[in-house]
Amino acid sequence: MFILNNRKHKLPVTIAGICLIGLIGFKDTGIFVKEYISIDDATQVAFNEEKVTIIGEKEDAIYEIARNETIRTNKTSQKYRVKVDTYILDKPEAKPIRVLREEEILQILKFEDDYYGLFNTEDGIDGYVKLSDLEAIVEENTSYGVSKVDKVLTDNDLFYTLIKGETVAIKDFKDNIYTIVDEEGNEFKAKESYIDLRRQKERATRGNISRRGSSVTKIVQAAYAELGKPYVAGDTGKRGYDCSGLTYSIYLNTLGIKLNRSSSSQVSDGVEIKREELVPGDLVFFRTSGKGIGHVGVYIGDNNMIHASSGRREVMVSSLDEAYYKQRYVTARRIINN
Repeated sequence: MFILNNRKHKLPVTIAGICLIGLIGFKDTGIFVKEYISIDDATQVAFNEEKVTIIGEKEDAIYEIARNETIRTNKTSQKYRVKVDTYILDKPEAKPIRVLREEEILQILKFEDDYYGLFNTEDGIDGYVKLSDLEAIVEENTSYGVSKVDKVLTDNDLFYTLIKGETVAIKDFKDNIYTIVDEEGNEFKAKESYIDLRRQKERATRGNISRRGSSVTKIVQAAYAELGKPYVAGDTGKRGYDCSGLTYSIYLNTLGIKLNRSSSSQVSDGVEIKREELVPGDLVFFRTSGKGIGHVGVYIGDNNMIHASSGRREVMVSSLDEAYYKQRYVTARRIINN
């Protein structure tokens, strides 16, 4: 349980169910991701996308807020910086052990009261220091949620793939838009409706963000990079691509996965999935003539695929709902399962 303080309303707010610790002067910060209204003693208090300060000290006015109401944007570390030259003492208000110089870094061991804490110096000395002479080292914090959609996010030439049920890292929230970060620290914007905070993993870290999502993103990005390249029958990229040459080259060159070479044989790669189960990176197959498979593309979300079109003579984006492809759709295969 921890407390939020909003300067605008000048009222403390207690949040239940999130394990964060802080004290006055050593604060975490967070932001509301949806409007929260509390009524106490006939006083209505509303918070909506407002930054708040976690102060960790219980006051008279208490408001319980569900886990999915806020994300934490900054957190206080266990390290503190000396603001001005001061002393480390053997006891509060007692004998100095030595002088602490400005910019020294201390490790908190425990808080004695509102005025003193027990700290450890970098040279191994334990002692008490006035809290007013220190400042907490605040780190940018990443919160975590779960994707509710299968969606490709873009930012210029960068891509990020949301996969339903997979963990995502959240950096910020503003104007009903989450800022999502990938493993490289690149930022992408996601609508509020895409993310579910209530299902976030308790012990999520950036290290367990979906590897599958990362692999899918690489496939999608590679497919986009080939847009506009010419259709060349039998080619896998030297001069251009045919349909299966495109999918074959993308998977081989991006992830080292060797698919069968033709569309009729690629339909046996991976595992079969239903159309309603499609996620970006899956392969979609069509019967263009006769009874067998004659065409393949890479699904990129929003009912679209990237494929090498023999009719248009180039690598392009097409909708699965176009009459031609809708009538000829046969099946789909998932190559990336984990």
